[in-house]
Amino acid sequence: MTTPEERDSVTAAYEHIRAVARKRGARPPETGRVTRGHTRGPAAGGSQPRRIGRPTGPDGRALGRPDRTESVGSVLGDEIRRRGWGRPMAGGWVKANWELLVGERIARHSQVQMLKDKQLFITCDSTAWATNLRLMQRNILQVISQKVGPDVVAELKIFGPSQPSWRKGPLHVKGRGPRDTYG
Repeated sequence: MTTPEERDSVTAAYEHIRAVARKRGARPPETGRVTRGHTRGPAAGGSQPRRIGRPTGPDGRALGRPDRTESVGSVLGDEIRRRGWGRPMAGGWVKANWELLVGERIARHSQVQMLKDKQLFITCDSTAWATNLRLMQRNILQVISQKVGPDVVAELKIFGPSQPSWRKGPLHVKGRGPRDTYG
């Protein structure tokens, strides 16, 4: 229960808000207006419950309006298709998710270098792993086509480890370097 002093301070504060709104040229809030629930009970000659805000669907979310803007994902997807970026982005996805495509064990020993003209270039850390990947090439291509589409990667170019350069420093000896050391 409020005391008369509290009621007067609330009324004074409300009148101050109305005066400030009038000075700014804004519409001051009306007094005595019910904002929630029934305007008046049915016994007192009132009407149905007053609805405030936007209409919602059965799940509580606002109903879609025809003038509603598109989602960022749909706009981005349309722009990617319009500019023809689908294949390069799919190639980037293959490179970023190589471990998901081939498994953790194979991904530890191989790395995607680039995608160029439907050819996926892969380097392995040993010749044995390169040979194993060449044997599994058909399976890897099937998994890639299932994940990103059949028209992205058509061929795998699998390479073993690169050989170190023996041409170091300004005073190097000309020649081919040692043979039958790597491979």
